[in-house]
Amino acid sequence: MSRAIGLAFFFLFSAFGLRAQQDAQFTQYMFNPMYYNAAFTGLSNANTLTAIHRSQWFGYDGTINPGGAPTTQFISYSSLSKWWNGGLGVHLMNDNLGPSNNLELKFSGSYYIPIPGDASISIGITAGMFSSGLDFDELVLVDPSDDLANLSGKESQIRPDVGVGILYRKGNFFGGFSTNHLLQPEFDFGQDQIANQLIRHYYLTAGYDYAVSPEVTITPTLLLKSVGFNSYSWDLSVVGRYNDQLWGGLSYRQSESASVMIGYSILKDRSLALAYALDVVLADRDSKEPTSQEVMLIYKFPTRSNGINLGRNIIRTPRYRY
Repeated sequence: MSRAIGLAFFFLFSAFGLRAQQDAQFTQYMFNPMYYNAAFTGLSNANTLTAIHRSQWFGYDGTINPGGAPTTQFISYSSLSKWWNGGLGVHLMNDNLGPSNNLELKFSGSYYIPIPGDASISIGITAGMFSSGLDFDELVLVDPSDDLANLSGKESQIRPDVGVGILYRKGNFFGGFSTNHLLQPEFDFGQDQIANQLIRHYYLTAGYDYAVSPEVTITPTLLLKSVGFNSYSWDLSVVGRYNDQLWGGLSYRQSESASVMIGYSILKDRSLALAYALDVVLADRDSKEPTSQEVMLIYKFPTRSNGINLGRNIIRTPRYRY
């Protein structure tokens, strides 16, 4: 099957509701955990802005579908709450898959509960809207007599969306479980053959911050993803940080890609950081370009907050500066 035809089928399957991963994926997922689990909201103990642009199969030029390769934009802001022992956040995600486009806007809140043994539990909830859009002009139809051939233009539908999560921390260990799309909204665009339901996604994450020295911290992280408990995949990464300023790491996404990451805090107060990730595609290379790329920016606004006790040792990590 040619690369163009393979990508066309990928777009159609994504839009028409197969039980595959429907949420956006990020190689640098450890830097935007609030997207997967609202219980992470505010854990940076700072007012933090994170922005990511991902180009899947970078450089793909569609031959039968002008949509090109998938791209994703993500931006979030989180801070400590002034009203309770927890955090507040908001994120916006735009995921373009050729003729299909998903837009997500959600607000998140978390509440931290100290527990005996120098540990803590945080509970999070996220709520907002999920918009699914379809450009009928970009659909590639096998049968020209299909009813869809008479449709043109763009159509989008908006549905409410809710997710919950929990996170446990003790010492330098953290582990959490979350589920998104609890309401499982449906999008039909008036056509039964392209009805698409947003299936519940489940996420299990775990990691450990290991201090090799006062200057060096290594953090292995696992992200296990499941769609409706019918399918699952996992990401495994290891990120090392030097002097809370320079970091690099390796990551592997099951049966898909291997990645390298690098980041650097460019200001003296380390409030602004830039990072880059490169994925090397390992599976189904005939229908894809060999690499995917991510660019990320993180900015921590000045704050007078002394932070909160999260039940962990005080060390530097790639994502959180306590």
